[in-house]
Amino acid sequence: MKTAAAPVILNKRSRRNTRWNLFIASLIFVFGSASIFLSLFDKNETDFFLEFRFMTMNGTIFTTLISLIILIVCFIELKQNRAVVSDRLYYFRLSSAVTEIIIAVVIAMSFLPAVPDSPNIFTFASFTMHVILPVLTVISFLINKTPVPHLHPVRRFNCSWLITLYAVTVISMITAGLIPQEKIPYSFLDFQHSPVWYVVYFGCFIYSLTYVMSYFLTDGNSRIATLWHEQEKPAGSERS
Repeated sequence: MKTAAAPVILNKRSRRNTRWNLFIASLIFVFGSASIFLSLFDKNETDFFLEFRFMTMNGTIFTTLISLIILIVCFIELKQNRAVVSDRLYYFRLSSAVTEIIIAVVIAMSFLPAVPDSPNIFTFASFTMHVILPVLTVISFLINKTPVPHLHPVRRFNCSWLITLYAVTVISMITAGLIPQEKIPYSFLDFQHSPVWYVVYFGCFIYSLTYVMSYFLTDGNSRIATLWHEQEKPAGSERS
C-alpha cells in the first residue's frame, strides 16, 4: 500500500474520526471472527467445505479481513499522526460495504410471503452475519475520512470485486461438479434447470443494484467527509 506523497497531518477532528474507525473496525473484526468460527465449526465434517458456497460466508470472511487491515491502518495513523491515503483500501472498503448490503437485502427478501422456507437468523452467527455486520460495515465506510475525490462513474464498479470473484469461483465449482446439484446455493446459479433469461436477468439485476448502492455510499461518504472538514489536503498530494 502506498501512502500519500504529501502526508495529511491529523488534526484533533481527524484523530477523533480515526478512533471511531478503529472502534467500529474492532467490533466488525470481533463479531465477524466469532460468527465465522461458529458457522464453520458447528457443522459436521461433510458440511464444512460446502459452507463456503454461500455468499454470506465469503462476504463475512472478506469483511473481517478488511476490518483487520483498517485496524492496522488506524493504529499507524494514530502513532504517526498522519493519514494513510489509499485508493485500493478505499475500493476494498466499498466492495465490502456493498457486499454486506446485498447479504442483508437477500436475507430480508427471504422473509417475503412468496418465499416458503425462511432461514432462521435468530442465532448469534446468523444474526451477526446478516444484520450486525452489514450495519457496522456501512457505518465504517460512510465515516471514512479520505474518500476518493472526483470519483469517475466507471470506477464505482470497483464495488463488485468480491461479487465477481465469488460468482466466477462458485460457477467454476458447479461446472466441475465440486458442488452437487442439490447443494447449489441460489436458483439463478442452477444453469441446468433455470432458463437463460432467468440467469441473465439476475446477473444484470445484481450488478445494477451494486452500482446504485455504490453511488449512494460514495456520495454519502464524500458529503460526510466534507461536513467533517476532512477533504482538505496539501496541494500536490496523491493517492496510491
